[in-house]
Amino acid sequence: MQDKFDFIVIGAGSGGVRFARLMASTGKKVCIIEKNKVGGTCVIRGCIPKKLYVYASNFSDYVSDAINFGWKIYKTPTHNWTKLVVNKNKEINRLNKIYIKNLTKAGVVIFQDHASFVNANTIHLKKSKKNIQGKNIIIATGSTPSMPDIDGKHLAINSDQFFEMKQIPKKISIVGSGYIALEFAFLLKNLNYDVNLIIRKKTVLNEFDPDIGQRILNSAKNKKIKIYDESTVQSIKKYNKSLLVSTSKATIVTDLVIFAIGRIPNISSLNLDNAKIKLTSQGAIKVNKLSQTNIKNIFALGDVTNRKNLTPVAIREAVHLVNYFLYRNKNSLDYDKIASAIFTQPEVGSIGLGENDLKKRNIPYKVLQTEFKPLKYAFSKKINKVFIKVLYQPKTEKIFGIIYIGDSAAEIIQSIAISFAKNFTLNDLRNTIPVHPTSAEELVTLV
Repeated sequence: MQDKFDFIVIGAGSGGVRFARLMASTGKKVCIIEKNKVGGTCVIRGCIPKKLYVYASNFSDYVSDAINFGWKIYKTPTHNWTKLVVNKNKEINRLNKIYIKNLTKAGVVIFQDHASFVNANTIHLKKSKKNIQGKNIIIATGSTPSMPDIDGKHLAINSDQFFEMKQIPKKISIVGSGYIALEFAFLLKNLNYDVNLIIRKKTVLNEFDPDIGQRILNSAKNKKIKIYDESTVQSIKKYNKSLLVSTSKATIVTDLVIFAIGRIPNISSLNLDNAKIKLTSQGAIKVNKLSQTNIKNIFALGDVTNRKNLTPVAIREAVHLVNYFLYRNKNSLDYDKIASAIFTQPEVGSIGLGENDLKKRNIPYKVLQTEFKPLKYAFSKKINKVFIKVLYQPKTEKIFGIIYIGDSAAEIIQSIAISFAKNFTLNDLRNTIPVHPTSAEELVTLV
């Protein structure tokens, strides 16, 4: 006899866990299926370990900056990568246990297994070799790193595998121009590794406002990250104890190659055809505003839908879906009002629409911007400028988007997000009394 559930959730990442826990707490019979650790990409091999590594890397700058404020450093600091990884793993295991505890407490049945569709109501569990049935099925399997189809790709690693490395060689080549590649490049350079960045175009962070990519690329060059632009990796070969990377423009000798060229929906082994689930032209699961697929009892959350691939977005999508099932509330997310951060040096915080977005939509706009050296670096020769940009509607002065590049940008943009959700205008900035002396005060004094 098959187990029957009100809801089957496939994938125990942030979105899947939130949906399963909230729905089970209402008394529904819910199970969640996860073949790896509970917590998903963000907790296990994404934003949490990455941020811990970024914290570790920032201390080298703190030490050098301290000298300008009168501190005397008697020894050159050194970094122990292995200790960082051990402590990171302890924290990830702690979070994993909390996720499991919260699910179990809510009454969720956890299957540590691989799931695939038999039909629109039936899921096969590979390891236990049994089928289970669900009135509703939620797909929340996240995304997986892309890898190129080139000779020697097995000699490289992807962004997920990077977080499992217990030791790191001295010379590292990172392939990619997105935020993951840039974050890796900065944190490794700050930990005193030799870093190459191989990019297909002359620009980076091309999915964001062009001012972001321009400034972060300049910062990477100032950090002595070696940039190989307009280059495509063609093959990787062993070369003595190193690797030989052949690109369209140069040959690079390195010890490690990390591909961070994007992520794709993690759906290849789900047998979606058995449930007749439709995909978008980009290979993501096609959903409506309610996160519902073309099959009315099957829904999808998070990166598998390729709407806005951020952990808090998946969580909020899960909350909206719970409210739909419980109260038939049809509210949906406004994806134009979501804040995001890039943990490079300097940090980037952004919310709303950038110039690329506004031009694509043929929306008239104006720009206010400023760039300055903050007080924190008054004694420093480093180029650590803060950049602030506000894009707004000319007549109403409604703010379309805000960009902040500088220290603590992520924390600052989070605070701005609260006001941004309320459709604030330039006049709201004019009427705000700044906190002085701060870098963020320039956001209100530039108007």
